Amino acid sequence: MPRTIRISPPELREPRLETWTLKLRTITPMFGGSATPREVDPAHPVRAASVRGHLRFWWRATAGARYGSAKELFRAEEVIWGSDDRPGNVSIRILEASASEPIPCCTYHHPQKGGGTVLKTYPYFGRYPGYALFPFQGKARKDKRAGEVTVVEQPSKCLESVEFTLCLSFPNHLKSQVELAVALWVKLGGIGARTRRGCGSLEIVESSLPRSEVPQLSLDRKAGRLLTTVPTVCFLGQEQDDGIRAWKEAVELYREFRQGKNFARDEGSDPKNPAKLGRSRYPEPDTIRKMFPQERWSHKAKHPVEGFPRADLGLPIVFHFQEEGPRDENFILKPSCEHRSRFASPVITKAIKTERGYSPAIIVLDSPHVWEVGNLTLSLGSDTKVVTENLVNLDEWSRNQVPPLKEYGSKPIRQALKDFVKSRGFKEVPL
Repeated sequence: MPRTIRISPPELREPRLETWTLKLRTITPMFGGSATPREVDPAHPVRAASVRGHLRFWWRATAGARYGSAKELFRAEEVIWGSDDRPGNVSIRILEASASEPIPCCTYHHPQKGGGTVLKTYPYFGRYPGYALFPFQGKARKDKRAGEVTVVEQPSKCLESVEFTLCLSFPNHLKSQVELAVALWVKLGGIGARTRRGCGSLEIVESSLPRSEVPQLSLDRKAGRLLTTVPTVCFLGQEQDDGIRAWKEAVELYREFRQGKNFARDEGSDPKNPAKLGRSRYPEPDTIRKMFPQERWSHKAKHPVEGFPRADLGLPIVFHFQEEGPRDENFILKPSCEHRSRFASPVITKAIKTERGYSPAIIVLDSPHVWEVGNLTLSLGSDTKVVTENLVNLDEWSRNQVPPLKEYGSKPIRQALKDFVKSRGFKEVPL
C-alpha cells in the first residue's frame, strides 16, 4: 500500500534588504528643494523626492550606457527608482532635518567705507560667488530723473546651513548600483537647485556605509545616445579650510574662462572705471550684431568669426547688452526642440570635502554635444533666428581666430577649458 508523504509548502523568503543611513550637511548655501520651485522651506528643507531625483541622475550617468535604447534604460530605471506608474525598489526616507533661517543671497544695499550703505542697481553678494547665483539675484531699476533705485524683484532666499539624515533601503542585489550613485551624488552633486554651480554641495557627517573608494569607471556611450555619463575629468585646486571660499575660487576660475578681463574680454576703455570690461574676444556678441542689424548698436561687428562656441558649455544663454541694442529685452540662445528649453552644462564648479578641508573643484562630465540635439534658436522676443551646428561646432580655422581657444592650440571649447584650468594650477585627479 503506497505511503502518503506530507510535503510542506515552500518557504517564501523576502529578498534581503540593505539599509543605510547617512547624516549629511551642506558645505555651501542651498536654494530651492521645496515643493515650490526655487523656494526654500526651512521647516522641511529636504524632501525624499528631491533626493530620489538626484540619485536617478547619477545612476543614469553610471549605468545608462549599458542599455541599447531609451526604452530599455527607462525600464531598468523604473525598477530601481520608480515612476509615476510603479514604486521603485529603493526606499528613501528623510529621518530628520534642520536648517538655518532663510536669508537673501544678495542685497542691493552696498556697504561703504565709514559704515554707511547706498542703494545701487547691481547686487552685492558678499562672500558668495555672484557668477553662480545670477538666476537668484532679483532685479533693481534706477529712475534717472528722480535719482532713485527701486528693487522690483527681490533676491531669492537661501539656507546657509542644512543638516539631514537620509535612510536608504533596497534589495541586496542592487547594492553596487546604489552605492555608486550615492557616492557620486555626495561627491559631485548636491541638494536643491543650481548644484552644477556648486549650490547645496554636501559632506558626510556620519554614515553606516562601508568606507570604500568609488571604483574607476570605463563606460562607453553607445553610438547616437544622448546621455551624460561618467567617467569624468576632475580638477582640484589647493585645499582650504573654508568651503565657501573654495567654492568661490572654482566659480571665479570658470567665470574667468568665459568672461575674464584680458583673457575672454578686453580691458575697458574708461581708466576711471577699471571694473568695467571691454569687448568680448569670443564671437557671440558680434554674431548677434550681424544677425540683428536693425537694433541700435553703438559698436560695429568686427570679430572675424561668426558663431556661438560657448553654447557647448550649456544652454540657455542670456545675452544682455549694456548701453546699446534693445532696451528692455535680452537675446536668448536655447535648443530648438519643442520639449527642451535647456541643455545642462557639462561643467560642475563646486567645493569638495577633503581629508584636511575643502578643495575647489571643476569637473567636466562626458556629456553629448549641444548640436547633437539639433539646431538652436536665438530669440529676441518673437524674432527668432536659427543657429545651425556649424555656428557652434567651429572648424579649426575658426577656432584659431578666437583668442581664448587659440591660446590652447585652437582646440574645441571643452578641451580648451580643461587646458585652461590646468594652466591655473589645478591638478587632474581620478575620482
